[in-house]
Amino acid sequence: MAGKICMSRILFSILLCVIFYDILPAQSLRSKINEGNKKYHEENYDEALNKYQDALLDDPQHEIAHFNEGDANYKMEKFDKAIESYEKVLGSKDLKLEQEAHFNIGNSYFKQDKLQESIEAYKKALNIDPNDKDAKYNLELARAKLKEMADKQQQQPQQQQNQKQQGQQQNEQGQGDENQQEQQQQKQQQQEQQQQANQNEKEKDEKQGESLEESKDKMSQEDAKRILDALKNDEQDNQKLRKPVKSGQRSTEKDW
Repeated sequence: MAGKICMSRILFSILLCVIFYDILPAQSLRSKINEGNKKYHEENYDEALNKYQDALLDDPQHEIAHFNEGDANYKMEKFDKAIESYEKVLGSKDLKLEQEAHFNIGNSYFKQDKLQESIEAYKKALNIDPNDKDAKYNLELARAKLKEMADKQQQQPQQQQNQKQQGQQQNEQGQGDENQQEQQQQKQQQQEQQQQANQNEKEKDEKQGESLEESKDKMSQEDAKRILDALKNDEQDNQKLRKPVKSGQRSTEKDW
């Protein structure tokens, strides 16, 4: 009987050891992540990154540690590394965590002026959560900036062409004789006559379709205002970043 009791105690002790050694690593990992979050909120991002990476040594597949590692890299403007960390969260069973990873990937691309990639990331975030107002705002911001950059690129060749034409005209005027000057004057008169004819035609069209033109002008002004407002907000760096997540729970806080 005594032998049976002794054996039971041994088995019970072994079971306790197994449970203890199973719980201990999890507690250590959770502690490292929470310590990293503390350093993050103190804006000590380098130390926060070290803590998250220590946690990943315990569990290289830990999604929250990867996500928080991405946030620390983002704050240190290591945007490519941040994207690498966030991408390790994609495919997670936790759809909220995956959605926030797409959102932060969009921010990381935006900061590098990789606007098309940024737009695609925000779209993926909205596919998971169509009601995410921050993702909608950042998507429109990226689209507005992309449009502005495209407009500038289109204007540059036209400006260069105008400057070239002006230079050619100046050279012709400096090198021309009286006959060339007369030809230039005739050409100028023809251009003025053509411009006047075009102006008359334009005024005629405007009178015929005045209401339609006013509607187009109004829409153009609204679009311009939206672009300017969006870019102004971008200059103030109002983009939101989803904060690090606590180990063992989900956090929906936003970085206001």
